[in-house]
Amino acid sequence: MEALSPASLAAADAARKIREGLLTSEELVAACLERIRATERSVQAWTFLDEAHALAQARAADERKRSGEPIGAL
Repeated sequence: MEALSPASLAAADAARKIREGLLTSEELVAACLERIRATERSVQAWTFLDEAHALAQARAADERKRSGEPIGAL
């Protein structure tokens, strides 16, 4: 059975997996970006998307979590 992509998780489920250490913010954002690239041609939801910034923010959130800083509800 194929594992569910992190991009398919509800926000609350993704947040729980991140809190529990089962998923990183970077993994979640990377999966979402992959999904956007796969569907954007037909969906046309984005006028601007800064993938590098999104990944940098995810890495920063992961670093805050590793250092013990509170990461918030979502």
